[in-house]
Amino acid sequence: MWNEGAGMDDLKIERAKPGDEDEVFALYHSLLDAPYSTWSEDYPTRDDVAEDVSNGWTLVMRTESGRIAAAIALLPGEQEPEFEEFAPWYPDVKHWACPSRLGVALGMQGRGLARRMLAAAMAYAREDGCDGVRFLVAKSNPIAQRSYAKLAFDVCGECEMW
Repeated sequence: MWNEGAGMDDLKIERAKPGDEDEVFALYHSLLDAPYSTWSEDYPTRDDVAEDVSNGWTLVMRTESGRIAAAIALLPGEQEPEFEEFAPWYPDVKHWACPSRLGVALGMQGRGLARRMLAAAMAYAREDGCDGVRFLVAKSNPIAQRSYAKLAFDVCGECEMW
């Protein structure tokens, strides 16, 4: 059970470490039946998580005790070539990242942690030399859409996939 009284200032965002795979995977799979979730038993997979962590693409938000309260994968744009087919894009953005697989533990939701994770992902992307970020959000997920809107993302288009 999450410590509901945990202070938001006690949460630290960092790159996941080897050995975090099981906890990140468990976090993601605890969200399969959450409202608006588009995840299933088939996605994200344990292999997705292991690849993300081993490549340094996963950011985690840790509590003071070290427990993972949230996770996000920050995939390099070249890992997501299908984006090129979806919607118009900014021609001056040559090196981009794709924040993906954002999950916040059920007991920690509603506290702005998703926005903090997105902001951190953008800062890490900038440090990694990215000119921009782009991502997909399910049309059926108004909570995620609100988080992205508060960060002033442009909607570049719509697609149907998966």
